Amino acid sequence: MRVTQNERNEKLLNILLEHPYLHDGMTAEAAYNYLLGRTHSDRRNEKWRKSPRTLAYWMKRRGFDSQRSGDVNRYFWKESEVSEESNNES
Repeated sequence: MRVTQNERNEKLLNILLEHPYLHDGMTAEAAYNYLLGRTHSDRRNEKWRKSPRTLAYWMKRRGFDSQRSGDVNRYFWKESEVSEESNNES
């Protein structure tokens, strides 16, 4: 059974959304190292594995917001902000 690119992207996105510091924002390098650690047994030659910069581009395409913080960008998941607002209204 072959896994399609979209299924693989969803799997990687779900792994990133489990990052323990997602609420504080994560740098592309932290996300890169986290994904490498979680998928080290996979021997796939995926584009995001080239560099943290390539992963940052992939994250932006998947729906992450970025904010400049000092000399690095921090990436936040947009849907977490929406869910927090809806929880506060309840």
